[in-house]
Amino acid sequence: MKPITITKASVLALALMVGACTKLDEAPLLYGTVTEDNFGKTDAEIAALVGNAYTPLYGFGGNNHMIPLNEVTTDEMVVPQRGADWGDGGHWVRLQTHTYVATDPTPNNGWNFCYSGITTCNKLLITLGNSTSPNAAAYISELKCLRAIYYYWLLDLFGNVPIVVDFSDTKPPAKSDRSAVYAFVEKELTDNVKDLPIYGPEDGNHYGRVTRYVAYAALAKLYLNAGTYTGTPQWQKAIDMCDTIINSGKYKLAPNYSDNFVRLNTGSPEFIWAVPYDGVHAKGFNMCMMTLSYLNQSTYNINAQPWNGFATIQEFYQSYIDPVQNPGPQGQVVGLDPAGDSVTGTLDKRMQNNFLVGPQYASDGSRLADGGADVTDPDGPPLTFTPYINELFPTAWRQSGARISKWNFYKGMLQDMDNDWAIFRYADILLTKAEATARQNNNWNDPVTLAIVNQIRTEHGGVDPFASLTPATFLAERAREMFAETFRRQDMIRFGIYNNAWRFHTADADTHVNIFPIPETQLNANPNLTQNPGY
Repeated sequence: MKPITITKASVLALALMVGACTKLDEAPLLYGTVTEDNFGKTDAEIAALVGNAYTPLYGFGGNNHMIPLNEVTTDEMVVPQRGADWGDGGHWVRLQTHTYVATDPTPNNGWNFCYSGITTCNKLLITLGNSTSPNAAAYISELKCLRAIYYYWLLDLFGNVPIVVDFSDTKPPAKSDRSAVYAFVEKELTDNVKDLPIYGPEDGNHYGRVTRYVAYAALAKLYLNAGTYTGTPQWQKAIDMCDTIINSGKYKLAPNYSDNFVRLNTGSPEFIWAVPYDGVHAKGFNMCMMTLSYLNQSTYNINAQPWNGFATIQEFYQSYIDPVQNPGPQGQVVGLDPAGDSVTGTLDKRMQNNFLVGPQYASDGSRLADGGADVTDPDGPPLTFTPYINELFPTAWRQSGARISKWNFYKGMLQDMDNDWAIFRYADILLTKAEATARQNNNWNDPVTLAIVNQIRTEHGGVDPFASLTPATFLAERAREMFAETFRRQDMIRFGIYNNAWRFHTADADTHVNIFPIPETQLNANPNLTQNPGY
C-alpha cells in the first residue's frame, strides 16, 4: 500500500472510520458500544462516530450502483456480454438499452446505498441532539448536509422517494414527489451551509468530509439540473454557487489533467470533495477489476484476476480525436470505418489518460496472448484492446473495447485501488458556471462561457481553443473532461439527448426511462410506495 501521511491517517480514522478488516456491507462496530449515556464526552468521540455516516461512500467507486447507473446507461460506457461473462440475467444490457426493470439489482443497490447513508445520519442526529459538546451543533449541520446530498442522488436517480428524517419513526414512510424532494434538499443545504467549516484542499483534517464548499458544490449541481427536477430552471442560482467557490481562491485547475487521477492524488487542488480510498484500509474502488482483461493481472501484478467488463463506446473514444475540425453529432468524429481506424487528427491529451488501447504485455515485457479469444476475432489470440466492439451481446469479443484507465493503474496494485475519487471537482464547477451563464444569457458564445471552456480545453486537453460554441460542442467538451465521473446521464437528460439513438441504443419510445423504476424489493417492503410511471 502507499505510504499514509498523518493527514491521510486522520481521514481514515476519523472521517470515514473504516478499519483494515471492515467490509462495506457490515454495520460499523462502533454502533454496538456507543449509547446515548456514554457518548459525547469529547470532540474526538463525536468526530469518530460521525465518520460512520460517510462509510457508504466507499461503494461509490465500485460496479454496484453509481457508476453503472450514471455511465453504463449513456453513450460513454458499456458492459458487453462476453460469452458466459457479464450475462448476469441481462441487466447490463438493459442498462445500456434503457429497458431496465424493477427487479434489476443495480437500481436497488443505488437505493440502498443512499438510504444506508441517510439512516445512519438520522441515527447520529438523535445521538448528537443529546450531546453536551459545544461542537455538537457544527456536526449536526454537517450530517444534515451530508444527508441532503444522499437525497440529491435519490432525487436524480428515482425522482419520487420518501423523505425520512426521524430514526425513531418506524412506520413505513410515504413517498414525496420530485419537487418536494428538491425543495427539501435545497432547504437542508441552505439552512446549514453557513455552519460548516471553511476549508479547502490545504486542510487535511477535513479532507473527505462535507465542508462549506462541498455544500455549495452540491447546490450548484442541484440548481444546474433544477429544470429537470422541477420544471423551473435556476441558472442564476447555479452561477452564484459556482462564484462562491471560484471566488474563494481555494481551488484551481491541476497543472496536468492526469494529476487528479494518479495513485497519490490526495489533496489535488481540484478536489472539493473526494473519497479517500486506500487499497488496504479504505477499500471499494476497483476500476482495475471492472475494466481490465483477465490477463492484465500479470501486467500490473494484481493480487486478483480482473473481470474483463467495462469499456467505452467507440464513438466516444473517437471524440477525443480532432473534434474541432471534424465535428459530428455531440462533437463526435465522423467518417469512421467499421473498425474505427480511418480518422486521424490532433489527439486530446485526456484521451491517452482516460483509455487503454493497443497490444498488452506482461510485467516482464512479454506479449500477452488469450487462448480463449473468439475464433471470429480478427486480432486473434494476441491480446489487443481495440475501440471497436463487435456487438453488445451475446458474444462480444473478449478483447474488444477501449478500457477505462482514467484512474492511473500501477504495478503491484491490489484489486482495491489507492486512487482517491473526486465526487465534486473544480473543473466541473467551472463548466457548471459556463453552462449556466450560456443558458441564462441565451448565448453559447458568451465570453465567460467561451473563456472557461477554452481554459479547460487547452490546459487539460492540450488542443486548440474553440472559436465558437454550440450546445453540442459544449456538451462534447464537458464529456471529454468529466468522462466516467458519474455525471453523463444527468448531462444527457439536461441537454435532451438521453433518449436519442447511439451505438447499442435505439431511440427511447418514452422519457419515463429518465428516472429508474422503484425497486421491487422496496415496493414489497413499503406499501406506501408506488411505482414510477411507465414501469
